[in-house]
Amino acid sequence: MAFNYTLKDDGKTMEVQDPIYGKIEIHTPFTEIILTKEMQRLNEITQTGFSAYDYPGLKNNERLSHSVGAFYVMSQIIEHLEKELKRYDIFISKDDKDMALCSMLLHDIGHGPFSHSFEKVTKYSHEKRTTDILLGDTEVNHLLTSIYGKAKLKRIASYIAEIDEYGDEEKNETKSSFTKLLKSLISHQLDADRLDYLVRDSYHAGLPSAINYKNVIQSLGVSVNSNQEYELLVDRKGLTSIETILIERFQRYRDVYLSRSDGILEQVFLKILDIYKKHPDSVDAELPEKFKKVAINPENISLEDFIQITDKNFNDAMDVLKEYSTEPMLKYLSNMQQVLNDYQDLENNVNPESIKQNLKHIFPNHDFSDTFSIVAFHSKNKLYKKEESLRINYGYAHKDLSEATPHLIRTDEYLEKNELYFNPEIVRIELKMNEKEFEPYREEIKNMINELNKKPEEFELKYVIDENQQLAQDKILEALLTDGYEKVKTKSKENNDEYYDTKDLSLLTRGGSLRIRRLTQDGNQKYKATYKMPTTVGEVYSSRQEIELDLQTNSIEELKEKMREVNVEVNLDEVLPNPLLNSVTQRQDFVLEKNGVQVCLSFDNTKYTNHTIKEQKAEDSMVEIEALGNVEDRVILNEINNILQKKFPTLKTNKQSKYERGIRKTREKAIEEKHKNNLDSQDDPEL
Repeated sequence: MAFNYTLKDDGKTMEVQDPIYGKIEIHTPFTEIILTKEMQRLNEITQTGFSAYDYPGLKNNERLSHSVGAFYVMSQIIEHLEKELKRYDIFISKDDKDMALCSMLLHDIGHGPFSHSFEKVTKYSHEKRTTDILLGDTEVNHLLTSIYGKAKLKRIASYIAEIDEYGDEEKNETKSSFTKLLKSLISHQLDADRLDYLVRDSYHAGLPSAINYKNVIQSLGVSVNSNQEYELLVDRKGLTSIETILIERFQRYRDVYLSRSDGILEQVFLKILDIYKKHPDSVDAELPEKFKKVAINPENISLEDFIQITDKNFNDAMDVLKEYSTEPMLKYLSNMQQVLNDYQDLENNVNPESIKQNLKHIFPNHDFSDTFSIVAFHSKNKLYKKEESLRINYGYAHKDLSEATPHLIRTDEYLEKNELYFNPEIVRIELKMNEKEFEPYREEIKNMINELNKKPEEFELKYVIDENQQLAQDKILEALLTDGYEKVKTKSKENNDEYYDTKDLSLLTRGGSLRIRRLTQDGNQKYKATYKMPTTVGEVYSSRQEIELDLQTNSIEELKEKMREVNVEVNLDEVLPNPLLNSVTQRQDFVLEKNGVQVCLSFDNTKYTNHTIKEQKAEDSMVEIEALGNVEDRVILNEINNILQKKFPTLKTNKQSKYERGIRKTREKAIEEKHKNNLDSQDDPEL
């Protein structure tokens, strides 16, 4: 791994060659602490888990180097603050310095393999594990007890984790007024831990960093009030350095800590352990014992076992599983790089249920409710915690960082990531198909993903309200009104549409339509003829031909005559004289406004009648949102889409015209009714 050191002849002084700070010299007792087996174990625990699959250099980024780096930064901060406190004739005791330095050096000793993923397996936090190691029967506990005693050792642990610092044995221990300040340097908005890991992780990931830890430290100061309470301050001259840290932290979370590989492979890792637990006899080779213990009984790992568990146990296990497992899914998932390559990225507007429904159409005899082919990754991190206030010193006043940089920091802001991925190879394995059997379906699945990945339409959003979900229309309206939209206007109307096509359904198969609409509004009736035809695959407003003409009657001959005048792409002589489908839509429109931008929210309740299948009837409900302003105003549709997808995750995006939906719904209804009457399936109309 990356941690390199040499011991001088006295055996007590350690020289570390650090890639960030250069040569660091460490003296006793910290040298002895680093050499304990519990600390040396961190040399085989990577810092950023599965993100190394996106940034290979992170494989050399282990927690021991980070712990020593954070220790070094803490020593520099304390050295600087000692000078600041001398102005108040206040001196930091050796005990206080040692407690803070020990805490920083030991703050990650409780981490398991693959960063925070291991905590999700064992349901046990690394802070609690750190406390167990420091206060348990361990080498580091015996060393620290011999140097500082039990009371001070518990104090060190209390700086790292929330524990009762002063028990019965320590009731005579005096709590330093400097303790709160020291704790803020260990875990806070601007602590030694963060100063080190942001620069170190960037270095190993191959990403540039503009953080200058020396400038940050030089900007730190201390305020002391009449009650001898200490507050860490940042001089306003250091504000740029602090902003740089906040910006880079945002970038690292977005790009590294919440990377694509981490989002996918953490769930793959959990699935591997789950499958092995159910099928422990499916491996024709010997697995590392520590892997088996974690997989079989993850929530009861002893402290002795935990101290021996490193990344190597699991990496070795993956090599065995992908080579010797007889369980197909386990064998496949253990090849993590291949699995990562096979997962396809899906757009934010795609709903997992949409994928399952599409798969059900392709493979009607399979249940995809629990498929692992779909991985959803959601995370939410607060960028600035007001409760851990970072104060900026303006001389005449001290301002919270959020007040000093309102253009950059808002206390209610979060970094949210919502990602969705799909893996067709897992579908194949779940279906128990070999490559040859599955091959005919690959193109169909590819088309499915391409269709799902289409962006929402430029001019309007369309969603289906499934009657089975009982998603009330008024709740959708309420969601937008609650989010700052105001109701400007309301109106109702009825559209009665007759759809025409050729004998071979050339319009339907191309995603187009030809209709006569009888529109009734405010007691008045009028007729419109509309022709729509995509110019590319799929209906996208910027790539389709659309013609709308006023009619005097609902005559098909008048429709054809008007359409001939504008040169439509369909042979109108082949259009049948009678309509194939009728749809009657009760529409309620709400014009909403926010920040001067208006949108029309429309709720449609539609009843269909298929004239070709014995007047078969069906119905559905939809919601449409259309931007009423210019091109720039259409950006608001992305905001509305995010609101609705977040509050109503089962809401399905609709990409079909009413003609397509009506034909499909009535045919499905006909099949359903015939099956109920036990009719022969060969008489079913084709879908």
